[in-house]
Amino acid sequence: MASIKMYNKNGDAKAAAIQEKLEKNFGFLPEVFQIMGRNGDFLEAVLKTAECAGRGLDAKTKELIIIAVSAANGCQYCLDAHRAAALAAGVTDEEITAAIEVAASISLFNTYNKASGLNSDIKA
Repeated sequence: MASIKMYNKNGDAKAAAIQEKLEKNFGFLPEVFQIMGRNGDFLEAVLKTAECAGRGLDAKTKELIIIAVSAANGCQYCLDAHRAAALAAGVTDEEITAAIEVAASISLFNTYNKASGLNSDIKA
């Protein structure tokens, strides 16, 4: 259950219009877009940011990055949603597992290095 109110086409008029389009695309209105549906300007900005982020990357690479970040951040909702999108884009289960392995390994290094206070001595 969500910890904040969900707006299923009962936010402002702009949000409701955006949600109508999203519902047509998905066949239902995903909760992530209900939770953001109070303010149409916010919902529009979030969707525009997601759309323009990663321009120049193919769909498979973009979805694998999203999966890796979602795994590192512990967001099961995004993992589930983007696993479905990745599979639809032609990503294999093995590639998904590999992306999560990379996220886990770099998270280990990040945590260890932050805790150790290392100097940054490897640079481009």
